[in-house]
Amino acid sequence: MKNTENNDVSGIVLLIAAAVVLSVVSFVLTHLGTILLILLAVAALCLLGLFVRSLTRSLAERASAVRQSAPRTAARTAARTSEQARRTAAEDMRTAWIRWQLGVLPPQQRHGDATFIAVRLAEIPRAEWDATRLRRHGQALWSVRDAAVRTPLHGEVEARLDRVAAMLSELTDEEFDTHRGQTDDRFLYHPDREVRAAYLAGGSQGVEAIMGTITAVRTQVREDAAARAAADSLARERNAALRALRETRRPARPRDAHAAWEAQAEQIGR
Repeated sequence: MKNTENNDVSGIVLLIAAAVVLSVVSFVLTHLGTILLILLAVAALCLLGLFVRSLTRSLAERASAVRQSAPRTAARTAARTSEQARRTAAEDMRTAWIRWQLGVLPPQQRHGDATFIAVRLAEIPRAEWDATRLRRHGQALWSVRDAAVRTPLHGEVEARLDRVAAMLSELTDEEFDTHRGQTDDRFLYHPDREVRAAYLAGGSQGVEAIMGTITAVRTQVREDAAARAAADSLARERNAALRALRETRRPARPRDAHAAWEAQAEQIGR
């Protein structure tokens, strides 16, 4: 009796379960498109949430990195500006000094090849030149200064201008005012104190470079004078030896003439 009742209950449960399954399957089959859309929407929302979370985290990390690197970037920018101010000041001082020594400057020739510039460099300034001749030579070089930048002779032109200016400073009594070499308001009145200090320091370096150029030219002039004196002395000795040879009359053998030359040169050397 009990077994029969249990079987009836199990059958009813199975019928109910089957009905539920059939109902669910029927519902799914009937609304399959809607269910798929809902699943796709849920998946899209999950992916969007993951993307937003990842993007938020990335932006936060990037903002943190920017905040941390901002001081370093600012420091590098300030350092580059200070170095630029230093180089500008040194070059401004040098250029102002050259302009002061050369006087009235001719216009710049924007075009010119290396051959044309080499003609300007062919004449070497001498210690015996006066100020007028030195200025003419320096002004000719100044006129091709810009054009020389595009040629291999640029360094030679700049070095020659330094030399001419130094030689002129030795010949004239006019005093160069270093205020002329620091007139760039971008750096002179820069809001950053370090940039202003770098500009002033660069001007001092420019003056030191000018002094070094003058010292080098003085040394070169002394060496040139010593070389000229030695050449003149040797020429006098040779001339005396040749004169003694001409005064030798009818040597007995050809070697006697050479012996007379050597004897006379030895006496002069004493």
